[in-house]
This record gives sequence, C-alpha cells and structure tokens, in this order.
Amino acid sequence: MNLIDIIVETTQALVANPQDVEACKKRAFALSEMGQYKEALEDLNTLIDTLNVQDDANLYSLRGAIRMKLEDKKGALDDMRKAMQLNPELLRLLGGHFTSDTPKS
Repeated sequence: MNLIDIIVETTQALVANPQDVEACKKRAFALSEMGQYKEALEDLNTLIDTLNVQDDANLYSLRGAIRMKLEDKKGALDDMRKAMQLNPELLRLLGGHFTSDTPKS
C-alpha cells in the first residue's frame, strides 16, 4: 500500500470513528513521510492532547522532528525530552541531532 492509499484509508476510518488511535497514528506517519508536516502535526497533537496517547515515545519523537522542520525548536526540544523519558534508548539513537545551540528550558 502506498502513502496516498494509507492516507485515504485512515481518513475514512477517522471519519467513521474520530477516536481511532491506530488510524490517526498511521495517517500522521504517512503525512510526515509525504512532507505534509502541518497536517501530520495536527494528527500528532490530536493523539497526544485530545486522545491522551501520552505513553508513546515514537509519537513525541516524530512530533519533535516535525517541530524542528517547522522551526519550533523549543517545542521540538520539549517533545524530544518527553520521548527520551519514555524511552531512554532514544538518546543513543538520536546522537547529535540536538546540540548545545538548542534552547534550554
């Protein structure tokens, strides 16, 4: 299945059930892969803030990466910190993506 098919399928699932966490996750990842960062960010915000999926490090990591692309460094840093709290292994995987010029909170 290609990215457009995933977006179509998950959008239909979300129309039928706006609480469908898995469909929302799949669509956010597909939108991100297509470079539709603002739309992916909306889905991630819905997942984390509205549907209360607050224990998934991958969601915070993706939202942090998207926020960096959209030049929201503070938001990106907050999300990456949360992702690393949930999954400390991410610190090693991220390597040098966040350097000393990243704003401190």
